[in-house]
Amino acid sequence: MTGAAESEPVVVRVDRDRCIGSGMCALSAPESLALDADGRARPVAEYADAGAELTDGLAEAVEYCPVEALSLHAARGGYRIAPPE
Repeated sequence: MTGAAESEPVVVRVDRDRCIGSGMCALSAPESLALDADGRARPVAEYADAGAELTDGLAEAVEYCPVEALSLHAARGGYRIAPPE
């Protein structure tokens, strides 16, 4: 993930039906993702339309999710940034 996508705010989405609760995301990006009581990932904060800064940890969390339950979307425009479809 390089270029313009890194400079604009992002929203992380979690497919909770797909999530297996490996916890790798919460370790990579604890400021953005946590595990719920049921052991599945959830965003730490609801970013609404403003989004949040794309950090290295968040990019890693999305990239290394073993079941691709995480995705990054542009806060403005809503298009998918990662992982590629």
